[in-house]
Amino acid sequence: MQLSLILLKAYNDLNERLKNMNRRRRLPKRAKNITAREEPLLDQHGSPPVPRNRRALWVLLAGLGVLGLAFFLVKHSKVQSPVVDAFTQTENSPDAVIEKFHLISTVRGEKHWELFSDQARLYQNQKNALAENIDAQYFKKGKIVSTLTADQAAIDTETNATQAQGHVELVVENGSKLLTDKLNWDPDTDQIKTSELVRIYKGGDEITAIGLVADTELNNVHFMKDVHTQVRDTHEIETFSDPKPF
Repeated sequence: MQLSLILLKAYNDLNERLKNMNRRRRLPKRAKNITAREEPLLDQHGSPPVPRNRRALWVLLAGLGVLGLAFFLVKHSKVQSPVVDAFTQTENSPDAVIEKFHLISTVRGEKHWELFSDQARLYQNQKNALAENIDAQYFKKGKIVSTLTADQAAIDTETNATQAQGHVELVVENGSKLLTDKLNWDPDTDQIKTSELVRIYKGGDEITAIGLVADTELNNVHFMKDVHTQVRDTHEIETFSDPKPF
């Protein structure tokens, strides 16, 4: 807008100057005071001379053309904004990553469960934590009753309900052992549950089944289906009473 006003003002100034020049030429001249200067018939290049007012007009028009072209280029040019590198968090990104994760679950001030993990990813909106390479201990009356290891575990951060997955192994202090691929623990009932294939070593028995519900000491065990039992040889019987170190 300012450039357009400048061009319009320059054009008006030139037009006013041309009018003044024409007005002076029409005024009567006194021969004794004014000596007319003859224009040369040819310039130094052999071409007819161009009147001064016409040259000024051409110069002004050229200037206006240059200014107009500059205005057009400025108006239609695009200013490239700087590129800003930023980290964009996706819906699956954790809110926090904690190394050497440690969690304790208590009921009325009594410790029921303690978990250690190499790393945990926290998701606040889902109220969930995903822990890697877990070691957990279950307690009753302040004493360890069983130890659980697994590749990972999904933990409800509100209730501490846990689902362990991948090479799940539960070793009980009374000498029993449970192997499965997925195992849930309910802190309200202090029970473990799975619908996967399970294998239990208890005394001289080896039991396989699909699914179970039991306490963390494997004393009260309910198998769901396809239960098979076989007696192991004496030399195959192991003791699993030593808890695994963290």
